[in-house]
Amino acid sequence: MPSHARVAAAPRVAVRRSHRHACAPRSRRAKEARVVACDAASSWFALDPVLSARDDATAMASMRSDVALSALSPTWRMLLLSDGSVTRHLAVLYGARKTEVEVRWQGEADGVGRAAPNDVKMIKGDRIIRREVFLRPSALDGDGRGVDGDGAGATPPAVYASSWWSESEMKKFMPERESSMWANLRTQHVELYREIRTVYCGHSAELEEVFQAKGPFWGRHYIFWNGGEPITIVYEVFNPSLVDVLGPLEA
Repeated sequence: MPSHARVAAAPRVAVRRSHRHACAPRSRRAKEARVVACDAASSWFALDPVLSARDDATAMASMRSDVALSALSPTWRMLLLSDGSVTRHLAVLYGARKTEVEVRWQGEADGVGRAAPNDVKMIKGDRIIRREVFLRPSALDGDGRGVDGDGAGATPPAVYASSWWSESEMKKFMPERESSMWANLRTQHVELYREIRTVYCGHSAELEEVFQAKGPFWGRHYIFWNGGEPITIVYEVFNPSLVDVLGPLEA
């Protein structure tokens, strides 16, 4: 097991702007998700954080001292801090056959637009590829529709994810472009360690359109390690509609 393979503790909190109810759940559902008009090649959906929480050894004490994180229900804390597969979690939570992947954009991250997490600097290679996807649990009958069965894209995605790879690692670990990261890695029997780096609560006008829900939203970013080397940095944001399967955000 690589030297990095340690159990990730819950995060240490560094609150940028304090507000007791800033990260309380506020959700509204719509019949269909609208397409957000933007330049995908230079814009990814980063949160404007109300708070961010870094992982370290004193995390639990810090989490207890912060109103927003300590108020989260155990199921939501587990989702944010778990080192398991989000794709698999969604399928289990929704009782779905699998999780459908919609690739929003994939191409070279040229440094234009919103800055990537600092950890992306750890990825080695001349060309860094950014991949953005929406994740939707599919129907149990395998008809390719969303969990509501109203046709492809009818249901707002449960998760938005952006990841950064070296071109060589992308080709090695993600041969099936339209499949999820978990599906690609599972079929190759790749042993990985997921290190949770930061948990966020923040706003995004674009994701309000995509999720059809009002922010703020909870998200996180983490590193996938393989053989002691980072292979990708992943940034995920969760739709507040997950309260339907996880229960209320607040304990």
